[in-house]
Amino acid sequence: MKRKWFVAPWLVMLAGAAIVVLVAFNADAGKAHASTQNFGPKEADVTVEDGIKAVHLTSSKFMWQFRDDQPPEEVWGYNEQIPGPTLRFRAGDMVRVYYTNHLDEASTVHWHGLVVPNSMDGVGLLTMPAIMPGETMVYEFQVPNTPGTFMYHAHMNDLEQVSMGLSGAFIVDPRDGGDGKYDQDHIMLLNNINGHYLINGKEFPNIEPWLVKKGDLLRVRMINISPIEVHPMHFHGHFTKEIARDGTEQSSGAGAKVENTVLVAPGQTIDVEVKMNAPGKGAWIWHCHVLTHVMGPNGKSLNLAEANGGMVIPVVYTDSDNFADIAKTLQDAIAGIQAKPNSYVMPTDGSMAGMSGMAGMSMPLAAGTPLASD
Repeated sequence: MKRKWFVAPWLVMLAGAAIVVLVAFNADAGKAHASTQNFGPKEADVTVEDGIKAVHLTSSKFMWQFRDDQPPEEVWGYNEQIPGPTLRFRAGDMVRVYYTNHLDEASTVHWHGLVVPNSMDGVGLLTMPAIMPGETMVYEFQVPNTPGTFMYHAHMNDLEQVSMGLSGAFIVDPRDGGDGKYDQDHIMLLNNINGHYLINGKEFPNIEPWLVKKGDLLRVRMINISPIEVHPMHFHGHFTKEIARDGTEQSSGAGAKVENTVLVAPGQTIDVEVKMNAPGKGAWIWHCHVLTHVMGPNGKSLNLAEANGGMVIPVVYTDSDNFADIAKTLQDAIAGIQAKPNSYVMPTDGSMAGMSGMAGMSMPLAAGTPLASD
């Protein structure tokens, strides 16, 4: 069995964040608003064929590690990652998706929330033939002029295939790319696979922290692809304003929905904006408030990573006076679960050339591990 190893964990981000933030923000002093930074699952590689933007999706079974102290488990996903690669296009783009089915059963892909030609909607046996194992289907359509947050997922044997991980985010940007209003644009894809409650394919403390500074304005795209469960996402110390629902803009005026717990139903997307203006800065958490979705192996433990798990995002102000202490706390949480018996240790056979100082340090698997060698 072949394993693929993650070499640049978010621990490195935390360790270097103070320096990066200082340099970046000093350099930007007095300048116009920078372009929005996008965060979320890895985006698909896009090529252009005769003016049409093309991507490749391949469904298969592989091994994935949700958390460092747990062994990898079998999942079904696209392009050997959980969730599948983010598809990001602009309104009006012509898109061609080559979908190859490497499962051992029929499947299709549905573009959830996007109004596309009926023959491209992806409902197997109704709007199109089933795509059998080993077959490739070419989807081709124009991205609707509806900028917003959508998703894609399997649409045959739905309950099992989606439950096992066959889904991803589909983001439609405005034709002009947007106005750069937001400092950060985050995808928060919520899922439950084999009883693991995930944000962007990982459980706390292996969920990457969000690094912000006082005054930042964030857009957060919540996507619930859990087959049967709702997720009330609660943000400590902040209020959110709903700006879109199911890819449709909502009023941002006096009647806008302002709350600190956003209920996201299965198959629903909700976009909110949030101003980073918490008192005292520091670290705050954004988590599901169905408490069975955030418990660690031992809820009574005084160890952060043992007591907590699942759908928890640390949101860390990098301009906090105690940023170094926060970073150490999160680093210690990771180190604590890496010492567990089931942790997987980075190989030291020379494949880590140029990073010998990190040899032997346990890391989460970044890409999927195929069940069979390539």
